[in-house]
Amino acid sequence: MGKLVECKITVRDKHITHEGVDEGISEYQGEFVCTENGYTIKYFEHEGEFADMPIKILVMPPNTARIIRGGEMTYDFLLEAGKRHKCAYGTPFGILEMGVFTKKIESKMTETGGKLNLAYTFDVGGGEIFDNELLIEVKELPNVQNS
Repeated sequence: MGKLVECKITVRDKHITHEGVDEGISEYQGEFVCTENGYTIKYFEHEGEFADMPIKILVMPPNTARIIRGGEMTYDFLLEAGKRHKCAYGTPFGILEMGVFTKKIESKMTETGGKLNLAYTFDVGGGEIFDNELLIEVKELPNVQNS
């Protein structure tokens, strides 16, 4: 296993629907681990209905990633560049089956952080719902030691 790095994680997300564009930016403190097979980013949501839900992003360069959310609103999305995969989105009312087509996975990471860009489209029953793009930046937090 690689070195565990405490880090600041900045997530810029863009959702595009037929109703328009919704963009946001959130910052988290989390963990980053880089191994010979890829890397993992972990943090907890801290806003709204998703507060305290864990997020884990596993990336296996050059073209595969998984985004896993735990808690009451769960999902496990497999993203593979140029491919569509079925996934399940768990809600308090039941499971919503969706398709995820991955347009792009761009990863520029080192052992202490970097950038990840994911672009994908969700669909239900073959009908497009929205495009989504995540730009995730990971920066190692300075090691603060008491004198």
